[in-house]
Amino acid sequence: MAQKKLSAEDIRTLMSNPHVMDANEARILYTPEFKKHFMDEYHAGKGPTQIFRESGFDPKMLGGKRIERATARWKIAYDKGRIS
Repeated sequence: MAQKKLSAEDIRTLMSNPHVMDANEARILYTPEFKKHFMDEYHAGKGPTQIFRESGFDPKMLGGKRIERATARWKIAYDKGRIS
């Protein structure tokens, strides 16, 4: 199943978030600082959706699968020392 495409309005909303470097209809590029913050909060026991919500994102707009995949990628990157 294809990932949900972001609307022009979604992209504008995302680009106003300081944790986003770039966004288009298919992809969101998050700042390195947000990825580190995310992993710090995740290791402190917070859930991924909660971290995104508290960081100014609308989890319904992003979709659960996008959050799940970002979490999986960032966990791997963190374990390899690419997020510190």
